[in-house]
Amino acid sequence: MKQPLLFFSTGYFIYIGRAVDTVVHQHHALQIAISFEDTIEIITSGAVIKHRAVIIDSDQPHECRTYNNTFLLINIDPECKTGAGLKKACLSGQPIAALPETMVEALLEEIKPLLADDTNADSVFHITLQFLRQLSHTGGKEDMDDRIARVLEVLKQPGQEPLKIKDLSSMVYLSPSRLIHLFTTQVGIPIRKYMLWVRLLTAVQYIISARDLTDAALEAGFSDAPHFNRTFKRMFGLAPSLLLKNSQIIQAYVK
Repeated sequence: MKQPLLFFSTGYFIYIGRAVDTVVHQHHALQIAISFEDTIEIITSGAVIKHRAVIIDSDQPHECRTYNNTFLLINIDPECKTGAGLKKACLSGQPIAALPETMVEALLEEIKPLLADDTNADSVFHITLQFLRQLSHTGGKEDMDDRIARVLEVLKQPGQEPLKIKDLSSMVYLSPSRLIHLFTTQVGIPIRKYMLWVRLLTAVQYIISARDLTDAALEAGFSDAPHFNRTFKRMFGLAPSLLLKNSQIIQAYVK
C-alpha cells in the first residue's frame, strides 16, 4: 500500500492506512475496525477484547489499540439503512461483536491487491460498500420516486444555500411529513441526517481544495469552524484535522 486512503460518502467514512490509536472516546457512528495483520485490542468497561475484525455500537465508550498495523476503519451513521441493518445482524444488543471471519477474509483478499495502485481507489470504495450491504443484509434497491430524485438533485448542487424541509416539500408538492417518510424509505437515511452529511461532505471537499477551515465551514452552512469541528467529532470521535493530515488520498462522494 502506497499511502493512506480516506473516503467520505453520505452515511459513511472509510479509512485505510496505519492506525492512529486513541484514548477512551465515544461517537455516534457505528464503527467497524478490521486489521490487515494482527488482532485489534478494544478496551471498554475495564475489559480487553482482541479480534481481527470488530463492530462497535454507537455511543459506546472505547479505546482502540492496533500497534501501528494497517487497518480498515469504517464509520457508519446508525440511522441509515445499512447502520440499522448492521445493528440487527451483527450486534443484537451487544456493545461490541466480532465480524464473520469468512466475509472479512474475502473482503481483504479482494481489496489488498488493489491498494498497490492509487488508480484503484474507486474500486476499493465500492467493494467496501458492497461488503457492508452483504453484512447488513441491505443489498436490495427500490426504484427512485421522481420527487425524491429531484430533492436529492437539489441537495447535491454545489454552493447550495442550506434549505429547510418545508422549502423542499413545497418544491415537489409534498407535505413535510410525507417528504420525511418517503425520503427515509427510499434513500435509507432520514432527510435531516442526510442534509447534515451533505454539509459535512461539502466542508471536507472545500478543505481538500486547500480552503481555509473557517471558510470551508461557513461555505458548508456551519456557523463557524468550531461548530464544524464539534459536529464532526461528535459523529466520528476525532477532529477532522487529524484524519485529513494523515491521508494523502481523499475522495469525497456525495451520493
